[in-house]
Amino acid sequence: MSPDVVRKKLVSMTRYLNDLLPNKKVSFNNFMEKHYEIERLLELLVMTSSDIIFHLISEQGEDPPASYKAAFLRAGELGIISKKLGKSLALGAGLRNILVHEYEEIDHRLVHKSVPVAIRDFTAFIKKLS
Repeated sequence: MSPDVVRKKLVSMTRYLNDLLPNKKVSFNNFMEKHYEIERLLELLVMTSSDIIFHLISEQGEDPPASYKAAFLRAGELGIISKKLGKSLALGAGLRNILVHEYEEIDHRLVHKSVPVAIRDFTAFIKKLS
């Protein structure tokens, strides 16, 4: 992945984050009215950031991690992002898997509570890699 592609992905992430921002303090009832839209934005943020992380890890000569969660944790260990951010994004990757693959029944209250955390984490991610 070229630096231009990474930059384009960061621009896309910024757009997704800007679309998510109005939902930072949304009530649970309003969240439920548009939860599919919010869930999709969370999914896009996780997938796009993990694409970047997989690339940056491989650039360091590392084997590709086995999962999104492992990629974020490894990025923290390698100093690509902070360990704290890596751990938090790894939790978000787990939520993404539940949303996409429906491994479990979706706990919409948990997703609702995760929106401000996702905004905080992906804002930090973009700042760190821009």
